Amino acid sequence: MHQASNIASRYVALYTNAVDNFRDRAATATLFDLQAAEQWYADAGAFAQSLPRHDWSFATACSVVSAFSPRVTWAQNKRKAMDYAHGITPKGLRSHVAAADRCVSDGFDGLRGLKTNAFARAIAGDTNAVVVDVWMCRAARLGKDAPNKGEYHAIAEAVRTVAAEYSMTPAMMQAMIWIVVRGKAQ
Repeated sequence: MHQASNIASRYVALYTNAVDNFRDRAATATLFDLQAAEQWYADAGAFAQSLPRHDWSFATACSVVSAFSPRVTWAQNKRKAMDYAHGITPKGLRSHVAAADRCVSDGFDGLRGLKTNAFARAIAGDTNAVVVDVWMCRAARLGKDAPNKGEYHAIAEAVRTVAAEYSMTPAMMQAMIWIVVRGKAQ
């Protein structure tokens, strides 16, 4: 019982600190940051829609894009997804190709990670999806670049809390924090 209480206390502390950190980040956002955040997922969705596979649903295209997203720049991510859509096996981790293969048959369900699944859903227009990647972990001051499941949920809930305070969607708030922390939208 004591261990469960300690775990719950850690996640409450993470949530509380993340809310404070996200408020600080949101307060420093410029008009440009806000405009970029408003467009980010719509532009990503337009890219997914542009993939030259008319046999793929929009959800499949968004999922394939997300499958290639871990630990790459957005430009690299798009290039890998485009190569894959053209039948070219992208260079990089085989696990990303395997995930993309699963996405072709299973859509969102082909993605096994919390981050990649949320990213695919956000690209597809789910305004409640919150992507917690390395930059969001840094914004939350997690102390590491990859959260466990409980940490992921605490950080995502902190984004939702701050988004509500600013009358923004969670996806847009996450994009804005990401842009502020990263210093650029791409």
